[in-house]
Amino acid sequence: MKLEISIQNVQHIKKMDFSVDLAGKSLVCITGKNGSGKTILIKAIKNLISADTFQKTSSARSISINSEIRYKIDGNEIVFKYDQDKKMLDSRDSVPNALRKKIFIELPIPHGERFNFFKKIGEIDSNLRAQIVLQRYTKPDELINFLESIYTTKKFENLVEVRIRNIPYYAITFDDNYYLREDFFSSGEYFLVSLYRQIISGHMAIFIDEIDISLDAAAQVRLMEWLRKFKEKFHTTFVFTTHSLAMMRMLEPDELFYMEKQDDDSLSIEKRSYAFIKSTLFGFNGWDKYILTEDDVLKDFIEYLISKHCKVSFYQHKIIYVGGGTNTTDLMRRNEVENFLTNDSKNVITVLDGDQRNFSHSKLDNVLCIPMESIEKELLYRCLLGQFWDTGKLKSLLDDYGRLLDFVNGENNSKKNGLKILLYKFILKIKKSTELRRNLSVANGEPAKDKDFKKAGKRLFKYLVKKDFTKQDIFEFLIKKNSNEMKAFSRKIEKFICLEVSQSDDNKIIE
Repeated sequence: MKLEISIQNVQHIKKMDFSVDLAGKSLVCITGKNGSGKTILIKAIKNLISADTFQKTSSARSISINSEIRYKIDGNEIVFKYDQDKKMLDSRDSVPNALRKKIFIELPIPHGERFNFFKKIGEIDSNLRAQIVLQRYTKPDELINFLESIYTTKKFENLVEVRIRNIPYYAITFDDNYYLREDFFSSGEYFLVSLYRQIISGHMAIFIDEIDISLDAAAQVRLMEWLRKFKEKFHTTFVFTTHSLAMMRMLEPDELFYMEKQDDDSLSIEKRSYAFIKSTLFGFNGWDKYILTEDDVLKDFIEYLISKHCKVSFYQHKIIYVGGGTNTTDLMRRNEVENFLTNDSKNVITVLDGDQRNFSHSKLDNVLCIPMESIEKELLYRCLLGQFWDTGKLKSLLDDYGRLLDFVNGENNSKKNGLKILLYKFILKIKKSTELRRNLSVANGEPAKDKDFKKAGKRLFKYLVKKDFTKQDIFEFLIKKNSNEMKAFSRKIEKFICLEVSQSDDNKIIE
């Protein structure tokens, strides 16, 4: 079930579009600068369930006659427009009750559902007390494990669950029938109990604004680990906003989204890397020069090159890997306007893999490409030529060794394997898998592609570093094999990080 939402002229948002697969059992983290519109997005989603959301949680001026929110759920459209008589957003379209039950939205203090539930607990206290005295409760083992794992404590070992009108309430029991209700827990503990209550309620999707509030950094990290378990067990999609670097660091690249204002005053929500967001939101001030790279292997390579083959740097420099060629150059260009790294654009350069050299972003000012397709590709190329590592071991490591060798030589000697073709086609009908599709391509005799070569190079690099070599061994070998090109490239790096480089230094870069 896909939810699409389009917001127009609500508070400071001129236009914003967002979509999420409610049935995707995934994690979606949205971050952005303060005031960018994260809370408005969560309120707009809650408005689908409670049409008076903005009336209750925002100032009267947050909506106007031009305000509109459009929702699409699997192609069915629901439109909320400003009602002048009611002074609120209203819709003539009906929201299915089944959908209301599938979505839960938690707003921050003081509008979150847990604060409404707080009042309910006080109202049923006498009933709760009676149930505890009569020991009519169960032990919620999973919740106890959840809380004790988050806080690394045993204080919840006497936690009990009492159901009143089929709603679960929680308390810690002590001797003499004394107990501590959940609403007297710390704010972070109470939030986690409230979150767990919603998770086990069978919601298809849970939206949480400012999920990190009241949790320390260690607890935030452990919460991310548990959300992964819960999304698989309960088939739940979690969408949340945060400024927590600790939480963002735990996410996969396709789980992290950045919200920001565009030139036309609209808001975009796009996938961004952790390093990009860390640089944009928090900056790396305090360095003279910045070198941005597209991955951590290239970052390590540049660090090695500077330490072993360049003059001693005059300037204090910082190398930051961002993720992806366009992301990296985009971050450099943004600094020219926002100055989150430095207020002088000449103090920031981007270094990309050589396979990016034909793309437009590599032709921007202050962008360099290493004289190799990439560290991993160059390593695989040299190994296939028998110049590094044992060829027999390489054949054992890489199932498609022959195809990769043909790729290097520009040939295709692969043959079809009819039996394997039938086998992989049959399995793919049952289970979709990128690896199975690759195996089918091999069985069909299709030649290796650049992405196959790139993937194999990454696998080889990780294997060799783990088993037989250091990164430095590999870097030094590749530098020597590309000596002339690396001399010219190293000089460009020297010109950036050194106060002055004379022509006589050319032959001293790489001996």
